[in-house]
Amino acid sequence: MPNIIRGREMLNLFRYVVISLSLWLISSYAMASDPQALIRARFAHSFPDVVISGIQPAAIPGWYLVQADGMAPIFMSADAHYMVQGDFVKFEGDQVINLSDQVMQEQAHNKLAQVPVGEEIIYSPKAKARAVVYAFTDVDCGYCRKLHGQIAAYNALGIEVRFLAWPRSGPDGMTGHRMAAVWCAEDRHAALSHATAGMPVAETAGKSCQSLIDKEYALGTQLGVDGTPTLFSAQGDRLGGYLSPKDLDHALGLNDR
Repeated sequence: MPNIIRGREMLNLFRYVVISLSLWLISSYAMASDPQALIRARFAHSFPDVVISGIQPAAIPGWYLVQADGMAPIFMSADAHYMVQGDFVKFEGDQVINLSDQVMQEQAHNKLAQVPVGEEIIYSPKAKARAVVYAFTDVDCGYCRKLHGQIAAYNALGIEVRFLAWPRSGPDGMTGHRMAAVWCAEDRHAALSHATAGMPVAETAGKSCQSLIDKEYALGTQLGVDGTPTLFSAQGDRLGGYLSPKDLDHALGLNDR
């Protein structure tokens, strides 16, 4: 009798091992045939804190583009054994194409275009704008104050400036709360001028715009903003930090038109 029981136990154990091994082989095969699953598994194991916002086939055969919040574009091989972060360059005839820059530009263009006009503080030229610039700003930043003080000069060159909030100390800091008061003000332009001059801005009773500051700060972080001011063209080109009216005009190529 004991031998029969032991035999049944061995048979059950054998069945368990076979089923487990089969399931493992099936899942391994499924993952191997799904590069995106492999890539996600690699990140979960090696970079658990990275939040992946999207994975798609790259312009290079056998490679995938991985987009993660607050990080430059990441290129990963389909088997998830190789990863490149930084400049991924393609040579096409006499052309040198920076695929990383293309991805970042496209991402910035799409995300900035989706920001509702009512969530920006916009300074438009009197005539039709020749170009639009997005400026991530901080009311306590010296160069942001300098940029804001030259708004009339930018507008005179036909440049429309759209301010977005990016308090360097984070949205929950003192500057973030001050900027929430600016974005909530009935006259945002006056409030922004007061704040950049170091003057207090009264909070609007019964109204809170903290969620707006949180949202714009998150957007800037997704686009790689790490300081202020940070300027983007409407096409998604990152123009850099503070630029004088003349230099911004040149960076936008307006003096060539």
